[in-house]
Amino acid sequence: MSSIPFVLREHREQLWRRWAESLDDDVPADYRELMSSPLGERFVRAFVEDLIGWSEAEEYEAPAQMRRACDRVAADAGNRMALGFTAVELAAALQVLRGAVVDVLLDALVLGELPSFAETLEQVKAVDRFIDRLVAAVLTATPTEAD
Repeated sequence: MSSIPFVLREHREQLWRRWAESLDDDVPADYRELMSSPLGERFVRAFVEDLIGWSEAEEYEAPAQMRRACDRVAADAGNRMALGFTAVELAAALQVLRGAVVDVLLDALVLGELPSFAETLEQVKAVDRFIDRLVAAVLTATPTEAD
């Protein structure tokens, strides 16, 4: 058994595929296509690594880890907005990622890969807070200059 961020790392490809397949009409078709490509896979990989870094950080290091994750997501959002996507669409995609995390964790539960019930709930709440902060970073991001 391990912590939820490591379970997500072990099932990262499943997480990416579930996320890409779950994106619906809340995001444009071209964004769904973009996130179904290796670019989406890299986004999920960075998300999981940021989550692991934040979850393993000492209490005094956690704010800096969170800031780095938010800065990365905000920069990514700025690039996407420069391509014509809106902050609301990008935030909706992160909300769908939250659902994909739950789906992957349900599969991990069946496989017996999750920690105790109480520990799992606490960790799920932490993942939820992490995604909330990323959504806030997206909603406050500004488009980058088109080259």
